[in-house]
Amino acid sequence: MTNVPEFGSMDSTEPLAFGPTANPWNLAYSTGGSSGGSAAAVAAGMVPFAHANDAGGSIRIPASMCGVFGLKPSRGRTVPARRAPPPGFPDLDVDHCVSRSVRDSAALLAVTEKPAGSADAFAPLGFVQGPSKRRLRIAVVFDGINGKPPHPDVRAAIEASAKLCSGLGHSVEASQWPADNAALMASFIDVWMLQLDRQPVCCEERR
Repeated sequence: MTNVPEFGSMDSTEPLAFGPTANPWNLAYSTGGSSGGSAAAVAAGMVPFAHANDAGGSIRIPASMCGVFGLKPSRGRTVPARRAPPPGFPDLDVDHCVSRSVRDSAALLAVTEKPAGSADAFAPLGFVQGPSKRRLRIAVVFDGINGKPPHPDVRAAIEASAKLCSGLGHSVEASQWPADNAALMASFIDVWMLQLDRQPVCCEERR
């Protein structure tokens, strides 16, 4: 069991029940959340990977803040870690992990994909061990969804990733968010509050 904010509702891990989870790299810093306990355990070397799930950034935020790897797979690709919500109820969660390496994340994804033949399963990926022959068209967005530019260190990391992808033969081009971000965030908050209202019934986080 690792620490998590109440109902997985925050992007920091500071529950009233157990107190805040400190970042292993600097105990004065946050781990992010909601999977902050998992990210801290991986960053500290306690485990090679740990379960995490993500609706609004709960894998990606703590992975970034703790210096580990975090991937949010497509919704419906992985076997869910909890029971399904009632019909018509919005479900944004995706189950996967935070890990010490891309390889470990890929290996775990290969064994937690929904089995082939499931009614709602994607075509299985299997264990992705090397470059694909398929060339991708990749859009790079630098500004946050709030319109603010990233920290120079973050921008440099994005640019380095884009350069790597371009060097592998993919088409990489700068882009902008394709939506009305203010309206998107307002709608997301509505859905998020609805999830919290139903949380005790259908959205229990399991760590």
